[in-house]
Amino acid sequence: VRSTHVCMRLSLEVLPTKLLGSGTSSLTTSLLALVPRGTRVYLPSLPGDAPAAMGAVLAHLHASAPHVEPVPHIAASRVPSEAELLRRLDSWQEACSNQLSEVLVVRGDEGAHDTAAHGSPASPRPSGGPFATTLDLLESGALARRGVETVGLCGHPEGIGATVSTGEGIVHLKGKTAALRRAGQQPRIVTQICFDAERATGFVDALRAAEEEAPVSLGLVGPAKAQLLQRMALQCGVRPPPPATEPSELLERVAVWQRLRGQRHGAEAIHIYPFGGLRTTLQWLLRVEGEGVIGLAPPLEAGAKLWAGHE
Repeated sequence: VRSTHVCMRLSLEVLPTKLLGSGTSSLTTSLLALVPRGTRVYLPSLPGDAPAAMGAVLAHLHASAPHVEPVPHIAASRVPSEAELLRRLDSWQEACSNQLSEVLVVRGDEGAHDTAAHGSPASPRPSGGPFATTLDLLESGALARRGVETVGLCGHPEGIGATVSTGEGIVHLKGKTAALRRAGQQPRIVTQICFDAERATGFVDALRAAEEEAPVSLGLVGPAKAQLLQRMALQCGVRPPPPATEPSELLERVAVWQRLRGQRHGAEAIHIYPFGGLRTTLQWLLRVEGEGVIGLAPPLEAGAKLWAGHE
């Protein structure tokens, strides 16, 4: 059994449809009951979602999985007006008994995967609403006025397509984190999926070299079929995984790097995209934790239920 002496927090990405769908809601909710208290559960906002869907998901989690911290996404360019944004935030706070303290803001290009390929912040697509970019929304002050204390931002270890290099992306990120700090809010950086551990961790090193101290959640993918990973890489605009990519090997490389950097200069959390299914992902995390590849702080709860055919 390896012991890396590395403990990191866990966050997960869960599609709202998995929590609202008649065939998946109870399973997803019961699986979330097994994750550590305080786990952030990020909830993407997709173009086809009903306007009231996010509020319904937040109310469901507040009632059925109150130990997790839901983080709804806001796609800035798809917000029709500031008044609608405030109304939406009010409804979300009502669904959470005024306990919602964190959101993640993306630009939300048409057709882009909500958590990944968001296009170039330097050349935004036209928007019918008031927020063409993430920074526009942050500087409106709407989030702070509705009790949002922490705002997640997207980091891109591979840059954004052919238009924005990794270095340019870091400059844009620093502009956003500075705007949040001026407003008295805390930034958090959540990175896009990356199948290259050195490139992913190198992005965090570059952030620290640029004197960016915001906590980072490093985006990784759990076990999934190779064809699915190839498809998601194409959809997200990142380099596809090499043949026979093993998520445990990537995680182990991240753990070695984290041990060398420490909490101050490394990442705060691993952010897992469970493309292969939440149950499979949690089983995998339980296994790598037991093998000493990495520790979760706090540790994964009630793991035996996952192996005992918990449905």
